[in-house]
Amino acid sequence: MKVLLNMNPLKSRLLLLFLVLADLNPLGQFQVLSAQTYVSGFETSYSASKKFVTTSKSRIRFDRITDDSLSHLFTNLLTEKIIPYWLGTLWSFEGHTSVPGSGEIACGYFVSTTLQDVGFNLNRYKFAQLLPINEAKTLSMGMPLLEINNNSTAERIDILKRSLKEGIYFIGFDHSHVGYIQKKNGELFVIHSNYISAKGVVIEKIEESQVFSYYDRIYIAEISTNVPLLKKWLTNEVIKVISE
Repeated sequence: MKVLLNMNPLKSRLLLLFLVLADLNPLGQFQVLSAQTYVSGFETSYSASKKFVTTSKSRIRFDRITDDSLSHLFTNLLTEKIIPYWLGTLWSFEGHTSVPGSGEIACGYFVSTTLQDVGFNLNRYKFAQLLPINEAKTLSMGMPLLEINNNSTAERIDILKRSLKEGIYFIGFDHSHVGYIQKKNGELFVIHSNYISAKGVVIEKIEESQVFSYYDRIYIAEISTNVPLLKKWLTNEVIKVISE
């Protein structure tokens, strides 16, 4: 196997991730690249992935797809074609980069930017500046939120496992943090821009998430199981932010 030159560990991990997503064999056909060529290629790859999402979305006919199939398709596009590129992007309180792996990203901007990049017609700046409860209300389309308060960490996890279907959800932590929760094969994962030690974008098992254990109050809004929201996604309708 040929080696990649002048590449830091983060970029190397991200390239491996891209190769897996592109269905290439990471143990075969590597080419010798400079770091500059890699960064340029990585940005191009993300653009290509967003184009793939746009093309896939344009081929969906709302009246010819079941709710479960639409939920599954949307979840796959967000979690396999958009979010993986953001892994390792560093956190800062004011971070608002629109390019994964470059600059820094705050928790709200991570959510709003990935939602925009998967095809939602929303203002990522206005959305990211909302309180967590209002971000949840914005995405809920009037559907009830799941609010959990004053339970132990184990109890909160148990409630979520019993309440959530397979798919991806918005999670707001009290007044100060947001991200996604994904239920996959019965397990729960927290996907967020982690402020602890400015780690940035990570996917964590919920049982191992320090951030999840810190907050007594959380808000859950459906995304992939929210049919009215997905209809707006398909029709490119503007998602109006709810600020109060």
